[in-house]
Amino acid sequence: MSICEELQELYPAFALDAVDPQDKQRIEDHLRTCRNCPEIVDGYRSVADLLPFSVPMVEPPSDLKARVHAATVSPILVPSPRVSIWQTLVAGFSNSLRSPAFAAVTMLLVVGLAIWNILLQNQVNQQLAANQQMSSEMTRQRALVSTIAYADTQPKHLEATNAAPQAIGRLYAAPDLNALALIVYDMPTLPSNQVYQIWLIDPSGNRTSGGTFAVDSAGRGWVLIRAPKSLDNYQGIGITVEPLGGSLQPTGPKMMGTNL
Repeated sequence: MSICEELQELYPAFALDAVDPQDKQRIEDHLRTCRNCPEIVDGYRSVADLLPFSVPMVEPPSDLKARVHAATVSPILVPSPRVSIWQTLVAGFSNSLRSPAFAAVTMLLVVGLAIWNILLQNQVNQQLAANQQMSSEMTRQRALVSTIAYADTQPKHLEATNAAPQAIGRLYAAPDLNALALIVYDMPTLPSNQVYQIWLIDPSGNRTSGGTFAVDSAGRGWVLIRAPKSLDNYQGIGITVEPLGGSLQPTGPKMMGTNL
């Protein structure tokens, strides 16, 4: 096994600064002399740079700061005062009150507590939904990194068309996972009713959708493509602009493409 093959397994973690100092020094020394590996590491770093932009922002609850502060402050224990016989009698007398005004106040308290409980449950449900969305996004990110790590060749560079001459695209193919990882830069931003759609092209020219994606305000985006058939059944890939939700076949202008 060559030094390149040995270190390639560490490149994804190196791009995330998650290797130990000894391996980090070995990789840095190797990158200074190798002609091919720096490009591989740059590909992993480009994915790492995109990960923060792929996680949706979650607004924390308004009372989060107060709850954190309360949890970090040690409670002050105050000894309970001795209850006199007179206080006991007064408490017993107060508990015996059953006037209409007292009943009305009690009803208001019950209604208020019910409303507060509903609002609290809504906040809990919103937080659970946000957590589930974040967990799903993290799963997609791990799948993307795994696809890049298991890519069998150098990333393919997509050729931009006149519709997006400044766009840059890299495609990583992992036949063992039957998946492709696509990373794009400097793509034109689209209106909210349009998306980019990926097409897998077989030798007969038939096109199968590989999914849709959007880019951020800087034209950056990434997508994991799960091919419905083995990657050997396709000879190329293309990206077009389509209506929101995607199309059955390409209808918009082609932006980029490459052979597999």
